[in-house]
Amino acid sequence: MDISGHFIAWWILFGVCLWQTSLGQAVYSISEEVNKGTVVGNIAKDLKISVYELESRMFQIVSGSNKKYFDVNMKTGVLFVNERIDREEFCEQNLRCVMNVEALAQNPHQLYRIEINVVDVNDNSPRFLNSSLSMNIYEDASPGDRFHLPVAEDDDVGSNSLKDYRLSSNEYFSIDVHTGQQSPSAEMVLQKSLDREKQSVINLVLTSVAFLGKKQNKHLNNTLLICLIFTLIFLNFTLIFLIFTSNLPCFYG
Repeated sequence: MDISGHFIAWWILFGVCLWQTSLGQAVYSISEEVNKGTVVGNIAKDLKISVYELESRMFQIVSGSNKKYFDVNMKTGVLFVNERIDREEFCEQNLRCVMNVEALAQNPHQLYRIEINVVDVNDNSPRFLNSSLSMNIYEDASPGDRFHLPVAEDDDVGSNSLKDYRLSSNEYFSIDVHTGQQSPSAEMVLQKSLDREKQSVINLVLTSVAFLGKKQNKHLNNTLLICLIFTLIFLNFTLIFLIFTSNLPCFYG
């Protein structure tokens, strides 16, 4: 055999070895925070490996490829969760969260790639960072003037994230929520001129609204009790937001 023949034969052998080294791939989806022992899928069936060969071929999850989160039952071929997965910790706020796992089998040597999509669940309440806020409003403020409200943070993403704000009904202010951004924001809009002599204190409730899919998840809504005190200072009205409970979400300005 000439040199070119040896070269072609070598490439064929290399291709066969490469094919055996990375033979199969499986894709699964699980929800975050599922219990230890939750079944992900039957890896033996999906990779077309006989369950009777798993032990003899020393099938195992490769160390370092998210091994601590998953394991395989060598008797049944089932891939299961070995440790609870916090999606926000693993993928932060990325809309898509994928955990890549590699499994190895011997005799012959074969490497399998497993892709696991971690689905977000609505397990976080929107929260405010600071505990209070003061605002100054000029006495001659006109109806239609706007005042920014603090923004709540939500570690959940997509359809489970913060979707809306609500302001309790009152005579002077309405709320305008801007939803075109990645996270909604809100402003108070003055509806009528302030009259301190008529009403010097207004109690309001600001609510951050979380959704579970397309439905409001009232268990994860957070409310902030607000007391608006109108004080005449140098021709200004001062609005002071006071917190009346110690277990409320925090604000950041």
